Amino acid sequence: MEPIADFFLRRIIVSPGFNSPNPVDDQNLLFPGFLSLWQTCVEQYKETHPNHDLTFTETYRSNVLQEKYFNQGASKIRVNGMHHYGIAGDAIFIIDGEQTYKGDINLLREIYVQNDLTILGTWDLFHVQFISVGRQQGLRDQVTATIKTFQAANGLDDDGKVGPLTIAKAKEVFGN
Repeated sequence: MEPIADFFLRRIIVSPGFNSPNPVDDQNLLFPGFLSLWQTCVEQYKETHPNHDLTFTETYRSNVLQEKYFNQGASKIRVNGMHHYGIAGDAIFIIDGEQTYKGDINLLREIYVQNDLTILGTWDLFHVQFISVGRQQGLRDQVTATIKTFQAANGLDDDGKVGPLTIAKAKEVFGN
């Protein structure tokens, strides 16, 4: 969990989309281990469907947008979902140059499971994430601890919250 928390601190909170009210599809905001494993799954899928490709409609998701989705009933998580930490994405097929949901989703989900990625129930077929639902709270706790350590080391109030001062200090320390 520590590498994911470190990635969140060094890459995600310094990104321009951190508080974006809009969906973000930037694959640079995906934890490298997750992105690499997902790319392996895509290659395996393409062995059966060589004329298909895949991309993400959404990678990182801000808490602003997460809460909006929650309030609309489109998500079961109010804040700090797995998209927020760069370890989840919503995929879409690319067939004949067009984005579509008409690919072989059952095969893709089977490949995800074979590669130890986590899929959710049938209510969110195109979502995939790096860790199981049972490990999510452990990640949230690790991220909070990582943020508190960073805050304390940099003279900030070590409350574990990613507010404007923490964001500014992270940008100063890690770049933008």
